[in-house]
Amino acid sequence: MKHVLRKDILNDVPEIEISEETYATYKESRSVLVNCLAIEESYEILISNYLDLEKQILDATTVRMLRGYLGYSDIFAVQLALNIRLVNLLTSSRLYVDHLPQHVRECIPDNDKAKALVKSILKNEYDENYGYRFMDALRNSVQHCGLPVHWTSSGTEWTDLGKDGLSEDSMLEYSMEFAAKKSSLEEDDGFKKAVLNESPDEVDLKATTRCYIESLSKAHNSVRELIQESVHKSRLKIEDAHSQYSKIYSGSLVGLCACKTDGQRITEKVLLMLDWDNVRVELQKRNRELVNLKKWYVTSKVKKS
Repeated sequence: MKHVLRKDILNDVPEIEISEETYATYKESRSVLVNCLAIEESYEILISNYLDLEKQILDATTVRMLRGYLGYSDIFAVQLALNIRLVNLLTSSRLYVDHLPQHVRECIPDNDKAKALVKSILKNEYDENYGYRFMDALRNSVQHCGLPVHWTSSGTEWTDLGKDGLSEDSMLEYSMEFAAKKSSLEEDDGFKKAVLNESPDEVDLKATTRCYIESLSKAHNSVRELIQESVHKSRLKIEDAHSQYSKIYSGSLVGLCACKTDGQRITEKVLLMLDWDNVRVELQKRNRELVNLKKWYVTSKVKKS
């Protein structure tokens, strides 16, 4: 049995013989980077669905400002759109949470407590934040019982009111609220009673969702820190393979592999590409930790000149 570093193409290309131990190291490093990308990909899906929900709120509010609501069909359309976005978000959060422990385990293969550590991180967010507890219970309810949004409300309010009422600086602000009703959730026998007991009659889903995403973002950042060293070392291993092979081959390194051969043919190979890991690096830069998200909001207010 022989182990080599070479390009996976039919043409004759130079080879670098490597040890079985080095081959195993490349194989493990590749697995670490693949699983780290999977973590960031699941998180990107989660954040993208959250972004879609926020966009839907702004879209519905703008339509309300320009056209008003003509009847129940318009109200239904708004509530349905919010339900679609929120169901997508809750589904993607389930995907993220369920997949996370296994991917982290593969990212730090020498740590037998990896899964337990991830579950501890998530449990801490669950215990510390009502928003996390409620949305977690709501997610289960959506899967088995009904839709999450039970009512919507559009409001208007004049801003910058003086003591004598409206002034030249006053502006009419439009807003959109939506909520889950405790009375409706009580009809679901599977909804966690402890969470219901601490819930108000109407749960503000806009605020609660932001708290939930903030908690998941904090957990995600903790996971990044947990696997950071292993991921960094794995990337360096593959970069070293590129560096070694570039010394004997001046062309593109696309298709570079660590291969196991029986002398005549390749019996196993590990693709040593960094292109997808570069995507992982960009996702980490784009999706920073969301701190105090519940205190953020977007406005299209016109600035005074």
